[in-house]
Amino acid sequence: MTAEALAISLDQPATSWEDRPLTFTGKLNNGAVGWYLSLWQALPSGWTLRGATKSTTGGAYKITYTPTGPIRTTFRVVVGPKFYGTPAMSPARIGTAQDRRIVVTKPAASYVALTGVAVTGTTVPAQAGLEVVLQDLLGSGAWRWLTSVKTDAKGNFRLRVPDNFPSSRSVRVVSRGVPTTAVEVSGTAYVVIKAGLNPKVYAVAASMVPKTYRAGCPVGPSSLRLLTMNHWGFDGLLHKGELIVRDAAVQKMITVWTANLNAKFPIRRMTRVDVFGGSDIRAMEADNTSVFNCRQVTGDPYSLSPHSYGHAIDINTVENPYLAANGVWYPSNGLSYRNRSVVRPGMLFAGSTLTKALEAQGYFWGARWSKPDYQHYQPK
Repeated sequence: MTAEALAISLDQPATSWEDRPLTFTGKLNNGAVGWYLSLWQALPSGWTLRGATKSTTGGAYKITYTPTGPIRTTFRVVVGPKFYGTPAMSPARIGTAQDRRIVVTKPAASYVALTGVAVTGTTVPAQAGLEVVLQDLLGSGAWRWLTSVKTDAKGNFRLRVPDNFPSSRSVRVVSRGVPTTAVEVSGTAYVVIKAGLNPKVYAVAASMVPKTYRAGCPVGPSSLRLLTMNHWGFDGLLHKGELIVRDAAVQKMITVWTANLNAKFPIRRMTRVDVFGGSDIRAMEADNTSVFNCRQVTGDPYSLSPHSYGHAIDINTVENPYLAANGVWYPSNGLSYRNRSVVRPGMLFAGSTLTKALEAQGYFWGARWSKPDYQHYQPK
């Protein structure tokens, strides 16, 4: 009876991913234990050793190999440490390691500033809890770290892009916290952010004006609107501001503030006077720009302020102080700005974009009064 020739089997390995193990299993037909077996990969330069092991019970074996990049090549297992001259060689099997990738969603053609601009994407295969870093390309050719997040349960990510300034950025996403050979880099994306007013108009509830409205005021919440919009700050960046205005004044305000944004005139602060407890003096000291506040005229307790109607506006109150009827200048921290011959950022003049834009909408500038109010504009 003729002895069965020595043979070694090789199962078809399951497809894996680069930097993840490919597992090769099989068996010696003679069931030998402790035999040396080696794994070889076919490359253009020839067969290359990729791993070795010893057979176990029943002649079974398992060899793993972790490719550093995507592959689809032929593998064989042989008995002994050499590919040529082996007493037995397995059939050829194709081993496949797919390309692990970071895929970035194509950005829109452009975005408006301060709208929550973000770079989104996913990992392939999905990898939860992976730290990914957003980088942008500097003029020097170096990549700068902007921010990082960890991927969610589905391997997705959302990385906020600084959007408080107009910019055009080349960006990419890079994996972090993995071995150097496992670092993945996405393709480059181009993110364009433009300055824009981005006005939003909302209804006003009484709860939004608890300190600036009371029963008996000439205008109630139902006739007011909350207008949010972007403006330039003294820091050279864009900020989001808010004004409470009369419903009929909304479009005028949008027109005026669009012109101001284009002129890049800086605004220190723009928020509801309710933030200051309804106090005009506190709001002025904070250099706040505002419209509605149902109150008496500061420095003249016998007169109802035109701000009570939701049309009049005060702008950059420190840089543009107000001489009240009682002879007092407000705010106290704006006294140096009484000298209008020394031009400084935020000051308003007859030729200022805001002055011209408001006058075009039928407003009068309070600086023209005998007791000047440089911050104040109201309908004629």
